Amino acid sequence: MYHDYPGSLSSCNMISVVIEKYAPPGNGLGFYQDKAVFVPQTAVGDEVLVRVEKEKKRYIIGRLEEVVKPGSKRRKVPCPHYAECGGCDLLHLPYRDQLELKQEMLVQVLAGAGIQAAVNMVAAPSEFHYRHRALFRRDLETGEFGFLRRRSHQVAVVPDCLVLAQGLTNLLKKFAVSPDLPKKTTACYGLASVNGDFAAAADNGRNYQAIPGIPETVTENYGFGDLELAASGFAQANPAITRLMINDLRQYCVDAREVAELYGGSGTFSLPLATIARNLTVYESDSAAAARGRRNAARNGLENVHVVSGRVEKKALPKALDTLVVDPPRSGLQPVIIEKMVKSRAAQLIYISCNPATLARDLARLKAFSNGFTLDSLSAYDMYAGTTHLEVMAVLKR
Repeated sequence: MYHDYPGSLSSCNMISVVIEKYAPPGNGLGFYQDKAVFVPQTAVGDEVLVRVEKEKKRYIIGRLEEVVKPGSKRRKVPCPHYAECGGCDLLHLPYRDQLELKQEMLVQVLAGAGIQAAVNMVAAPSEFHYRHRALFRRDLETGEFGFLRRRSHQVAVVPDCLVLAQGLTNLLKKFAVSPDLPKKTTACYGLASVNGDFAAAADNGRNYQAIPGIPETVTENYGFGDLELAASGFAQANPAITRLMINDLRQYCVDAREVAELYGGSGTFSLPLATIARNLTVYESDSAAAARGRRNAARNGLENVHVVSGRVEKKALPKALDTLVVDPPRSGLQPVIIEKMVKSRAAQLIYISCNPATLARDLARLKAFSNGFTLDSLSAYDMYAGTTHLEVMAVLKR
């Protein structure tokens, strides 16, 4: 029996735990003696055997070894690779429970920064085959592509991944027969459009390389014109959720006239904003993405878009400004940007975030800088079903 061990776990690394609740970022939480035990891939009510990976004074981090008795919240996992592949975290939960867990986690993260807000949770139209952008890892010994194994740098080959769109599945098949892939390539970004076209770029650790025989870009349309998107650049992973976000963003900006967008990329949100704003100024530090943004605006006849290249930290915002849209990287906003936003004349701020932790931090900083902005609404979008990741759109008004 593995149930009770006296003293330290140093002589034995297996314990029995009943999962009582969830803890960020999606772990199950149980207790062993006087210590909290965090275990991924578990559901409330599960009785599990846990292999101890790290023991501290007040808590234990463990790995799920066996589900002795499943709780009522656990479902049969639909993916045969779930135990080894590190791509998904929540496939053991019914989809409705995944959404409830994500909403609860977001509320907890915000509360930790002193932000109280009701969350509008937006479900993904499809739980599977939604993912159109992915980072594939390559096993240098076998040449095969897949995803990293859970808690490992080894590659798990997943030819029938449940979350990949058909275009990315076809790209994996192309990788398997491609003789022109650079021999030392350890990772490739893949991007697929909704019509099944795909693009790819090899990542050599310092920059991206084109792959002979595979396009570098695809053309996507979210309902506001054709967009050129590059595999080596940023693109949203879930087109269905992206459309929902765009529709909400346009609704918030329906009365906006002078709009600035920070971190505009290749124009995913720029094109829809330009169709309702009188003037749109887009800031993008990556020169290649900025150039694509200009081409995308031009190919759709949008003459009211001005794309500014370079770091926005060193740029001045337009003086006449009523709405400011920011979509920063996971690291969030630097304090100098927050100060610029507060000093601007914008009456509305829309913050699109892929990292609830840095969003919460930045909302708290905004509040500290100025009491002028108040949180008006908060929506969370399930961009990555089956994982703990969320896209969040916070709307603040003066």
